[in-house]
Amino acid sequence: MEWRLSSLSLWFLLLFILVALDILSTNPAFEGNPFTLHMWAHFGIFLSAWIKIGQVLFFGIVCFSAKRISKPNEWFVTKKILLGILKVLVAFYMFVVSWNLFLSMT
Repeated sequence: MEWRLSSLSLWFLLLFILVALDILSTNPAFEGNPFTLHMWAHFGIFLSAWIKIGQVLFFGIVCFSAKRISKPNEWFVTKKILLGILKVLVAFYMFVVSWNLFLSMT
């Protein structure tokens, strides 16, 4: 049995890379997200980064579990829902990373 990258795993990999780029490109002086500022105040920047990566990995586990649990006729709908969520998250993080890079260049 050969393992192939499905479109779901490609979108997940892109999301993981964008989250890592978000962590690397974030400038604490220009952070506008109050939830992130609250996490940094209570946990520190390093632990907050691990929490953010952990959330993405947890979502990956949810996607993998959904594929293993669902029946073939259910997987079609489940895959569409998970793909939609992934596309929204990728679009959001593309905006966040581009905004962070824009702020760091000005």
